[in-house]
Amino acid sequence: MATIDLVRHAEPDITIHDDFLRPLTSAGQRQTQQLVDSLHQYPYTAFFSSPLKRAVDTITPIADDHGLPVQKNELLVERKMPAWLPNFSDYVNQQWQDLTFFEKPGESIHQVQERYLSFLYGLPSSAFVAVGSHGTAISSLVEAAIPGIGYHFFSKLGYAAVTRIEMHAGNMVHLAVWEPKSKTFKVLK
Repeated sequence: MATIDLVRHAEPDITIHDDFLRPLTSAGQRQTQQLVDSLHQYPYTAFFSSPLKRAVDTITPIADDHGLPVQKNELLVERKMPAWLPNFSDYVNQQWQDLTFFEKPGESIHQVQERYLSFLYGLPSSAFVAVGSHGTAISSLVEAAIPGIGYHFFSKLGYAAVTRIEMHAGNMVHLAVWEPKSKTFKVLK
């Protein structure tokens, strides 16, 4: 059974509108250090990341703590947006109401879901990996596993949150979220 810990990037500096270069805030850097401490105990075999700076900067200290490199993968990029949107919330709501909706040159939540699933299907069955990821991408996988809850999950997903997916024979068989207070994973499915 493959185990994948999807690590949402820590708090980004949203004053930087370049999606590829947006760094973490100082609070985000502290969140990353908390992740290092929380995830130290897990026997990861590999680390992957979206190539976006905020995801790489979140996962790299965890990988360093495990003595492993971070492998950037284009399949793991966040949902592509048509541009920087001042009405971001309205656009997001419309996308979650219709998983196929997007404005060019962006992409739909369904397209993000398919991209991420293709990455997951390519992992060996014995993998235990951590992935530097993004809120919409993680929530799209939750939607695939438990239809109808993706938007609610997205609206509650905090920065530096960890969502664990266990895959068996090409299916998401378990889904859990990291609970920092109890330092355990809470099962969703």
